[in-house]
Amino acid sequence: MAKKINLDALIPREDFDVRDSEPSPTNKSQLLKVTDLEQDSFFFGSIKKPDFQRETNEWDQERIVSLIQSFLGTDLIPAVILWKNEAGYTFVIDGAHRLSALAAWVNNDYGDGNITRSFYDSIIPDEQTDSAGKLRERINKTFGPYSDYKLAVRNPEKVKP
Repeated sequence: MAKKINLDALIPREDFDVRDSEPSPTNKSQLLKVTDLEQDSFFFGSIKKPDFQRETNEWDQERIVSLIQSFLGTDLIPAVILWKNEAGYTFVIDGAHRLSALAAWVNNDYGDGNITRSFYDSIIPDEQTDSAGKLRERINKTFGPYSDYKLAVRNPEKVKP
């Protein structure tokens, strides 16, 4: 059986009724850009999963690699459904696994990176770290890290074709 990849730390859970502080500013655009999934973007910092939604740890390497390849190949990826509550918080109603898989690639965090370590206070099981490392290695061999694509936009001569 294929090992599941734990991406649950990438989009934190929150109650729909959250009103405790000011939400982050958000873009009113209907279009989600890959740069919106970078750790320091306003969008990524403000999205939440409803507290009743299942954990995002059900996908294995194959599904994550396949989704990223579909994204890079401009294949159709089903819509992600977002909802903004009265206080202005943005919730992922449908598509948390898809969004988390893309965010994992963008932030080089497959359940063992900075976002995950911060979320779990640096306590990550060895099995999770092992699975994440194997996925990262596969992604880097198959189509490369997001950082190479980002670098290629400005300096194409510095990356492999």
